[in-house]
Amino acid sequence: MTAKREQPVHGALDYEELERLGIRPDAVYDLSVNSNPYGPSPSVRPALAQVPIELYPDRVCLELRRTIQTYELAHTALPVDALLCGNGTTELIWAIARAFLAAGKKAALLGPTFGEYSAASYAAGATLCEYRTHASELFELDMGAATSWLIQERPALLWLCNPNNPTGTWLNRQSLSSLVEVCQSIGTCLVVDEAYWRFLVPQEAFSALEFVDASSPFPLLVLRSLTKDCALAGVRLGYVVGPAEVLERVRAHLPSWSVNAYAQAAGIAALADRVHLTTTLHALSRERDAFFQALIEQGLRIIPSRTHFCLIAVGDARAVRQRLLSRGILVRDCSSFGLPQYIRVATPQRDVWQYTLHVLGEVL
Repeated sequence: MTAKREQPVHGALDYEELERLGIRPDAVYDLSVNSNPYGPSPSVRPALAQVPIELYPDRVCLELRRTIQTYELAHTALPVDALLCGNGTTELIWAIARAFLAAGKKAALLGPTFGEYSAASYAAGATLCEYRTHASELFELDMGAATSWLIQERPALLWLCNPNNPTGTWLNRQSLSSLVEVCQSIGTCLVVDEAYWRFLVPQEAFSALEFVDASSPFPLLVLRSLTKDCALAGVRLGYVVGPAEVLERVRAHLPSWSVNAYAQAAGIAALADRVHLTTTLHALSRERDAFFQALIEQGLRIIPSRTHFCLIAVGDARAVRQRLLSRGILVRDCSSFGLPQYIRVATPQRDVWQYTLHVLGEVL
């Protein structure tokens, strides 16, 4: 009998938990998710109102992919065939796992990191190996040791979250180039998840997209999420960039019409509104700096992060999460990442983080 594996743990409101605790969802400030706290473009809701719900959605998301190509891939020479959309990056992660992993194959992680990678790998029948970074080294990756480990393990697939969730660490062009070179040499599919790329502070021009060659058979795939920076979590939308031949392998493991018409319309409207995206991300960067500095001044130990979220050492993360929730603040207990002494908080708007600081001071 196959052992039952636990479901990945995520942030966001757990409505059953709130009902059990007698807490109204609208009474909770949610710092447990890493999305844009300023919400979606004001053009999204009118676009949703125009969706013809009596018609099937475009099964290949052609207009959405062209919009992504225009606004997200303009600095590259990648064609529209180098894009595949999914019902959030999680669906794409699971499809990639089914396409490249199976019983007898090995997946590799640079951890601690997002839980869906291991869940999807196990579900595909693969075994898992992990190179783990540590808090004592601020979760920075020793690239020499990591590449040697990869050569020794020779996995079929390597999952890389960059910038990483939950640590907020970032691998630059030189480091990522080393990983690409090693993966090419040992025949490892490299999946770079850039769900939080737009949240980098300071922002970076470099992206793993630079390494994608649409005509190459090397399976280098780059994931992007529109649920985070465009604040579209409710409709679930993400995409993957890679060689067309490789994407066809992934597409074979997606159901028809996996991206519904509402998600496509929302994505097109959100991507076209560059003013809202730019303005809110700049505002978030300023609030992030102020919030992190206030946490430090309050005497809290935070792990340096390149993103708008960070880890805070609190001792017993599970207990602290519950105490904060009873006061109307939801944070991410990082026990599921193997970090039971840390919570993760994402920067909210100013009035919320100021209240959070006050409550944290009382709880801790």
